[in-house]
Amino acid sequence: MATAGKRVSHAFLGTAWLIGLALIGRGAWLRSVRSPPGVRVSVIVPARDEAKRLPRLLSCLADTNVHELIVVDDDSRDATASVAVGFGAKVLSVGEPPPGWTPGKAWACATGAAVATGQVLVFFDADVEPTSAGIDALVAAASESNGLVSAQPSHRIEQWYERASAGPALVTLLGAGTGTTPARRWWRDAVAFGPAIAVDRRVYHSFGGHAAARVAVDDDLALARAARSAGVPVVALLGGALLRYRMYPGGIAQLVEGWTKNLASGAIAIPPARLIACIVWVTAALSAPFAGVVVYLAFAAQVHVVLRRAGRFGVVMPFLYPVALIVFVALFGLSTIATTARRRVRWRGRDVPVGRRS
Repeated sequence: MATAGKRVSHAFLGTAWLIGLALIGRGAWLRSVRSPPGVRVSVIVPARDEAKRLPRLLSCLADTNVHELIVVDDDSRDATASVAVGFGAKVLSVGEPPPGWTPGKAWACATGAAVATGQVLVFFDADVEPTSAGIDALVAAASESNGLVSAQPSHRIEQWYERASAGPALVTLLGAGTGTTPARRWWRDAVAFGPAIAVDRRVYHSFGGHAAARVAVDDDLALARAARSAGVPVVALLGGALLRYRMYPGGIAQLVEGWTKNLASGAIAIPPARLIACIVWVTAALSAPFAGVVVYLAFAAQVHVVLRRAGRFGVVMPFLYPVALIVFVALFGLSTIATTARRRVRWRGRDVPVGRRS
């Protein structure tokens, strides 16, 4: 009986490891290529209480081919607007959105896009640190695909607690996948990475832009769904050395709040087959250390591949992956409670309602 149980356990772990290979895939990277000559680019930055982080982003944009820089001050309680003005940005101030809109990023992005004059719109979160080559690559990809292009920036880690993002970052990439969304949707749906998005202005307005995400907490995923429904190609890439960011420099509380806001809603957006595959892989990976060193190292190798794509979490983190996954499970539990029981998540001093889909 014990032998039979052991065989079943090994079969499960082996199957889960193969599932992990399918989830990891090849990885699609943002390629360093120059943007088409003569393309006017508008960069739009939604910003709420970002006075400390904006200078790094705006400094990165200083020596680029960006023709128009728009910072949308989303009812900030700090010096966000004055910081943006100091860098020569056009500043738009918005308060509470009109009826039918959830307060937050989608409304700020839509406000900026409404006045942008560029041929290509690039949306950056305030914590993104783009290189000039990264902006060119985003614009080139959007122009070439005539679609919605996004790139997941590489995590830049400074403090020990920021490594707690390793688990959520790992599972996010496994769940989302990269590349152009295939025609068949049973395994992968359209996804966009919210920190960095580029799209031709006419294409953006053709599928409704951020108005399609007006009631969504997961505004990036809602934007991708709207584009896909309108027949617009959706391309999700890895930023690598071209795009980086430091997500939660404000401490552990900010990290917990940030991941709690998005994890559960993101899981709901994953096609059932891929969601089940992720659950199987996470369950097996947590069990692997009890199955022996070889099995544990086999899963650690998979984690190493994905974390290299996600950012600079250090050489030790793949070997500590069970701790990272336990942190992920805890954060996912908090997110599920907030999303399904409270039906509200907390972000930047706001209670944001969830449960409605665009």
